[in-house]
Amino acid sequence: MNPALASPRPRGPLAAFGTALLDLLYPPRCAACGDGVPTSAAPFCAVCAGAIDPAPPGCPRCGQPGPAEPCGACLLHPPAFLEVRAGALFGGPLADAVHRLKYRDRPALARPLGRWLAGRLALPPGAVLVSVPLGRERRLARGYDQAALLAAALARAAGDGARRLPGALRRTRETPPQVGRGRPERSRNVAGAFEAAPAVRGQDLFLVDDVVTTGATADACARALLAAGARSVRVVALARAE
Repeated sequence: MNPALASPRPRGPLAAFGTALLDLLYPPRCAACGDGVPTSAAPFCAVCAGAIDPAPPGCPRCGQPGPAEPCGACLLHPPAFLEVRAGALFGGPLADAVHRLKYRDRPALARPLGRWLAGRLALPPGAVLVSVPLGRERRLARGYDQAALLAAALARAAGDGARRLPGALRRTRETPPQVGRGRPERSRNVAGAFEAAPAVRGQDLFLVDDVVTTGATADACARALLAAGARSVRVVALARAE
């Protein structure tokens, strides 16, 4: 394993002292409301944490909330990924945190949110993470790629040899935002919009994004990864929209 990709989590007394010193110099704030929190290890204050709805049982393939059985969409058109696992339902404080991360120039929130997600999901040892890439124009306008930051933070927090595979996936063309589009239009919008690198060949991958709605973007990414030789693709996200 390439040590640079493994991004090991700092350990030991020195790391603990450094974290405590940072918390003293820069008091940690809730990722949703901005109120103070006890330590940087807790991204949400008690009030916001209590208002986050866990992801309920649903379709075992796309994660759509509902009966714990394959949904009609997955039966008719099975996605290329095997499953979707999310930290919680999209809404309330979690939606506020995602909006601050994506649209309010708060890239530093990716680190506590990645730790929070690692605590909600059990990634297997040696998990290999790739992220849903932004288009070049949107990345330049925003100044960062929030899914890439989340994937790096999640890999660090998960430990056990988890690593992010940078540059594994790229957009081959700019696509309009998916917000406000229905499932068929979302699928057409991103069809063929991604290309994967040879480094994914033979890998069981975890595709990281901030929010999964219909799964159209994740499906397009998974198809590109499988076409490049990936063995399997599973999706992990901060939130699952209903």
